[in-house]
Amino acid sequence: MLKRLVKFSFSVLAVAVLAGCVSTGELVEPSKVDYGLNVSSAYNGETITIGIKTIVLEYNNRIFYFQDKPALNKFLNTPKAYIQKYPFNETPVVTSPLTSDYRLKTNCSYDGLPIVVTKFTPTLRFLGRIYYFAHSETQAFFIKNPEIYIAKFPANKPPMAISPLKSDYGTKTDCAATGTPLLIGPHTPTLEYLGRVFYFSSLDGMQRFKEDPQAYIVKKFNRE
Repeated sequence: MLKRLVKFSFSVLAVAVLAGCVSTGELVEPSKVDYGLNVSSAYNGETITIGIKTIVLEYNNRIFYFQDKPALNKFLNTPKAYIQKYPFNETPVVTSPLTSDYRLKTNCSYDGLPIVVTKFTPTLRFLGRIYYFAHSETQAFFIKNPEIYIAKFPANKPPMAISPLKSDYGTKTDCAATGTPLLIGPHTPTLEYLGRVFYFSSLDGMQRFKEDPQAYIVKKFNRE
């Protein structure tokens, strides 16, 4: 997909000089296959729906999105500041697969196809969670443009911490990390993932789930 990005006839270096800064990068056209996907502005986190007018910057081998030229120019003035400010601007980190996930049947975070995790499975850590890939080549595509693959496949989205549902207060359920019984109350740690609500008996269990949700949703006590 990234190979289809058509580079403009000018570089962002020229734009940066006009803006009075020295940052380098290159503007690229948004891919038509990505139209309609929602990503975050690298400038302020605002949701952007990708279309023909979306401003796309390739900077330090990463793709960033912007809602308008002023936002792009402000990013170019101090890109490091914006990259450090927003976790979604950071570059995914290559890591080793979790040993507890060996033989786990999951999906490749690049194309959603089934894979089985082994000690050789290409792995990334991004936004506090683990992503697995069928090949190192597809891992590299994700590193360059992670927001696209998170937007493309719901299973790639990081679980989101929410308040427990008031309608569930007093309900008995199982901890989504350990399977131990719990009674839902106003202080029960809670996550939303893939349109489902998961409850936890501890913050530690919730954190483990956030890091590796695909490994937990296949457990017997989480099956719908």
